[in-house]
Amino acid sequence: MAEDVDSISELEEVPDDYVQGLFDLSGKRIAVTGAASGLGAAIAQGLAQAGANMILLDVDMDGLKRTERAIAKAGGVAGSWMCDVTASESIESAYLAICEQGSSPEVLVNSAGTAFRCAAEEFPEADFDRVLDLNLKGTFLASQVFGRAMLEAGYGSIINIASIGGFRAYPLASAYLASKGGVVQLTKALALEWGPRGVRVNAIGPTLMHSALTRKVSATSSVTSDFIRSRMIVDRLGLPRQLIGSAIFLAGSASELVNGHTLMCDDGYLIA
Repeated sequence: MAEDVDSISELEEVPDDYVQGLFDLSGKRIAVTGAASGLGAAIAQGLAQAGANMILLDVDMDGLKRTERAIAKAGGVAGSWMCDVTASESIESAYLAICEQGSSPEVLVNSAGTAFRCAAEEFPEADFDRVLDLNLKGTFLASQVFGRAMLEAGYGSIINIASIGGFRAYPLASAYLASKGGVVQLTKALALEWGPRGVRVNAIGPTLMHSALTRKVSATSSVTSDFIRSRMIVDRLGLPRQLIGSAIFLAGSASELVNGHTLMCDDGYLIA
């Protein structure tokens, strides 16, 4: 705090080793939901390369093991736990199992998510519920379970995955847009409540990405993707690994004054 500093020179001082620690995640225990594939798998691998001990969570154990092997091959440390983030009892069970093998995670990345494309007037209720449950409720429930321990410790960082769809509408995506708009506001709500208690909550807002999920929903209908791409500043899809830098920034001390923010990785999509 500024009032604890004795002089202007101390305010301006930068310790010799200050920058070295800004992006160093060595020894941090970081949990990633949706780590079996896509954005979650890439982010988990990147955080491991930055020195973090990774805790991988998903309902797809085969996919988790693939991510775990990739991390191990690169010299990192990771463990896998089956977890359905739409069910609080599943998250609680996974959390207790994680803590039995080490301390509570200091960072949580909420990457579990899904999409379904359909005209709003025909959108099946079950699919609407599925998208909202995984993208929004799953983000809240995982934050709640892991956040309690962070609040008790007085320190932690939660990173949610939002989207350009949290800020701009596009066709055939009513459930997805509602869920990601909710993630943006949930991020702010949790940051407001938990920031004063030492827990920062931020989000990453990707552009349209190259991923298995994007390919799957595009196979059903390309209308959404075509609409987005026609409005891009640069006509290209993002790569999952291009989100790693933002995740490292938000996970570490480099972002200690960043709270309640959605860091857009949108290649300029929201400019216009």
